[in-house]
Amino acid sequence: MSFEKEGSSSQMSDTDTNSSISATPVATIPGAHRTQPSQTAAMMMHNMPANPVAPQQKQHPCEAIVTAAPSCSNTELLSAFECPVCLEYMLPPYLQCNSGHLLCSNCRPKVASCPACRGPVPNIRNLAMEKIASQMMFPCKFNTSGCSSHFLHHQKVEHEEKCDFRPYCCPCPGASCKWQGCLNEVMGHLMKMHKSITTLQGEDIVFLATDINLPGAVDWVMMQSCFDSYFMLVLEKQDKQDPTGQNYQIFYAVVQLIGTKAEAERFSYKMELSAGRRRLAWEATPRSIHEGVNTAISQSDCLAFDTNHAQLFAEQGNLGINVTISQVQLGMDTTGPIPGCR
Repeated sequence: MSFEKEGSSSQMSDTDTNSSISATPVATIPGAHRTQPSQTAAMMMHNMPANPVAPQQKQHPCEAIVTAAPSCSNTELLSAFECPVCLEYMLPPYLQCNSGHLLCSNCRPKVASCPACRGPVPNIRNLAMEKIASQMMFPCKFNTSGCSSHFLHHQKVEHEEKCDFRPYCCPCPGASCKWQGCLNEVMGHLMKMHKSITTLQGEDIVFLATDINLPGAVDWVMMQSCFDSYFMLVLEKQDKQDPTGQNYQIFYAVVQLIGTKAEAERFSYKMELSAGRRRLAWEATPRSIHEGVNTAISQSDCLAFDTNHAQLFAEQGNLGINVTISQVQLGMDTTGPIPGCR
């Protein structure tokens, strides 16, 4: 009995709903692989009278108006914390040269002298600047891409590691593609540089992985388009070894949204293998491509099965996985800025 394709397809092109198309292995690699001014307002001492004091009236000493001297803006203060080499805001410890020029600790090993005065390499720790910095709010380094958040310096790094506005890497597994870009550029990159990936339209499709018996680590990739969004379906086969040294293989199936983690929370997916009366299903929330396939696998947040189970559902070396995408009503505000290039 042969596995027939339902409907037609084209490379990175759309196909009718409830269709299936074979997903050609995109890589065969031996072994497991992987692949971010404040001015003080006039202050009134004690209680002011209900009516303003007329110019000719004598003002009581306790009602004198005290105006603070103008102070520099927060932007001007922040500029003092910019590293002259990488031009990013420095994080403690702050090192200065004999003339007082600062340099971030990451750039210090890269220079032979102070980039400002050409004096000896900065090696004096400036504790006063560190104390000032501990009270300041720094913008995310991805603010030029749209992030408007500000943080204390000890919170900044943690945020930037997960910021939705950080660059997106190419989500295609099994490839050595080093592309990075904005979220709204991802699909254009896939259609231009990874033309072998097929796109099917519809909430329910069949993800057909061909030649699952190929040796070594293999990835199968397909795109699914529905609800005005794109989802990347990935089936990955990895080589494993048990404590006794015996080799075996595990299949991992994941659905990723070409979007942010917050957007992914608006959807759910179901992947199901079926043959006769046998059923193997998995339901979960899609992962954002920012998180990646490896994160889902390492956290066991995916459909996983060994080669023995794969053979129960395969026909002539081909494995069909039914994939259903659904919307979830969370009652959340999704009107915020979408990460993109500016």
